[in-house]
Amino acid sequence: MKSGGHQVRSSAGTAYAALAVFTALAASGCHREERFESVCQITRKATVEVDDKGVATQVDLELEWDPCPGEQVQIVRGGAAFAKCIEQYKQGDYVNVKVSHFWDSRGFYDWDLYEVGGCARPIELDTEGSYEKSQECSETKTHGRTDGFACNLRPANKLVDVCPWTARD
Repeated sequence: MKSGGHQVRSSAGTAYAALAVFTALAASGCHREERFESVCQITRKATVEVDDKGVATQVDLELEWDPCPGEQVQIVRGGAAFAKCIEQYKQGDYVNVKVSHFWDSRGFYDWDLYEVGGCARPIELDTEGSYEKSQECSETKTHGRTDGFACNLRPANKLVDVCPWTARD
């Protein structure tokens, strides 16, 4: 509203704006992004799409998290630049990876790789080809004898202690 040629803001509007800024800052402080580095082994590399010249425009990598307990596998899909850069690696190679651990809008923490073996990979939350599989298995016993095994598909404390980016809470 104008008064005498000057802009006058209502105190309620200013209060709402300040509250919105405070809320955004508080929320970001509670759920800040963390970044980690680790090593993975490439267990599979597959070209998903090629252009008319046969050059890869999309590639999938299956990576095994060797430092993490249990069986931790991550599939990442990357575009043309990632595909070109990752050509230098083959199945069985160990590569340094950089991990982003971030708050997901669905109400839990998630993680994804933003660099593999020095090759940048933009994080795309809705990429259908990227996902992770996590399980920790242990023997089961009856009367002191091993009679099978059981697997837990949720990250356990031991996994989160060694590989903190797997935490969902």
